[in-house]
Amino acid sequence: MERFPKLQQVQVPKVSVSNSVLNWLLEEDEPSARYHTLVDLQERGENDQSVAGTLNRIGRIGWASKILARQKDGIYWDNPKSCYVPKFSACSWQLVVLADLGVSSKDPRVDEAVDHFLEHHNVETGGISLRPKGHAKFEPHICATGNMVRALAKMGYAEDDRVLSAMDWLLSKQLADGGWNCSPSGKHGSFMSVIQPVWALSEMMAHDARKGWEVSAKRGAEFLLKHRVYRSDKDDSVVLLDFLRLHYPIHYCYDFLHGLRVLTELGIKNDPRMNDAVALLLEKRTPDGKWNLDGVYRGWRHAHAMHGEETVSRPEERELITQGWGTERALQIEEAGKPSKWLTLQALLVLKRLGLLVSGL
Repeated sequence: MERFPKLQQVQVPKVSVSNSVLNWLLEEDEPSARYHTLVDLQERGENDQSVAGTLNRIGRIGWASKILARQKDGIYWDNPKSCYVPKFSACSWQLVVLADLGVSSKDPRVDEAVDHFLEHHNVETGGISLRPKGHAKFEPHICATGNMVRALAKMGYAEDDRVLSAMDWLLSKQLADGGWNCSPSGKHGSFMSVIQPVWALSEMMAHDARKGWEVSAKRGAEFLLKHRVYRSDKDDSVVLLDFLRLHYPIHYCYDFLHGLRVLTELGIKNDPRMNDAVALLLEKRTPDGKWNLDGVYRGWRHAHAMHGEETVSRPEERELITQGWGTERALQIEEAGKPSKWLTLQALLVLKRLGLLVSGL
């Protein structure tokens, strides 16, 4: 049963996947891409021998293993006192990506890191704080809460009371226009603040759709749809040019593919307000049937904050690496400016959920 009603069919041609692209996604040296290709793209069951063997290798080789290899004392990354700074090498950013890549709480390294994270950043009354416990501004933050609820649910903590409490807090902060805004005085939703709670709702609903979650998800999705995924609702212009670039990891930011991913994971399709974003996605497909990684957020230049522990943001964290590899605090799994297995997979999955991918995988 679909969560959202069908509207007008998206008028774009269907796409096929070549054997060369499929074989590239299925290469055994990157089990995260291989696993999601087998399960999500080819719809093979978890009992399939190839699926089980690939899942067993996630965290042992490939992207996830490289992230876990940087873990310190089997608990944290880069900073034992804060899971948010420095960006993007501290604990929370690693956990969000590991969740995406298919690492779960069954891995003791993840379980230890999650305990560490919640001990430092979970607010007892609900939500996740950017600053660690004991700080004067230890208070819940919308983007941080949305990001981590989604990641924790995906890794196996959907029924944890702290995660459920954080989800409840998020719902309480939804604005009248269906969006969210991280600014205390924000009255209008913001793309970057909306996408994290909606993504969290999508993942939580995949485990157990509770009262109020579906209504909230529809309202949040409607915010994105009325903005046609990346446009202003005032004059139809692109809200930010960065929304047109394909990034990974997203961190707390946004682009049109991320918007399409979250909307289609919620079951939304055939809505004409997605047409512009779908057309842009097809325009960005390279002649060999892949999608390039347009940019990676570089992260902080230095591990220390600019003005003591008060600082949780620095200007350079929004700077993009568009070619090659960044510094040690740029959380990066693939080379910028080159074909990306992860983005190619996400693009194909969006098209598949929209019914625009030729069957026969």
